Amino acid sequence: MNNRNLIKVGIFYDGNFFHTNSSYYKNIHNIKSWISIKGFHDFIKEQIADFEKIDKKLIQIITAHYFRGRLTAKEAYNENKLYPERVLEDILLSEGVVTHSLLVRKGPGGRKEKGVDVWLALEAYEQVINKRLDYLVLIAGDGDFVPLVKKVQSVGTKVLLIGWNFEY
Repeated sequence: MNNRNLIKVGIFYDGNFFHTNSSYYKNIHNIKSWISIKGFHDFIKEQIADFEKIDKKLIQIITAHYFRGRLTAKEAYNENKLYPERVLEDILLSEGVVTHSLLVRKGPGGRKEKGVDVWLALEAYEQVINKRLDYLVLIAGDGDFVPLVKKVQSVGTKVLLIGWNFEY
């Protein structure tokens, strides 16, 4: 890649995955803090710059989206989750991350997050095509997005998948 060209990056968060991991760092880990979105985005830019062997200044995050199923306000309030969820949303919004939510539905066997992954995949693919992203960064911890990755790669966009697991 020519060093004079900006590399356009889109970041897409599987919010349930990210929220679970960030909550671990906030509530369990010794650090007692949410994952820094700015720091996380800087890390992503450094990884891409290192891979492309170019200056980090040429990496431009042009879009970032966070998708998550959400409790109703009443359920979140009753379960003491309303304030913590809003704090995370405030952090995301302050860093320019667009949040997308669908209500979590109750069904047999508990709550179900329906449609959020499909929405993420559709939005990501649309952004890849419309904004001609050079990189799609996907923060996820399962194989739900394999079809998205294949489709995105078929149009020449590189994919950086960030995920991690831990036990405590």
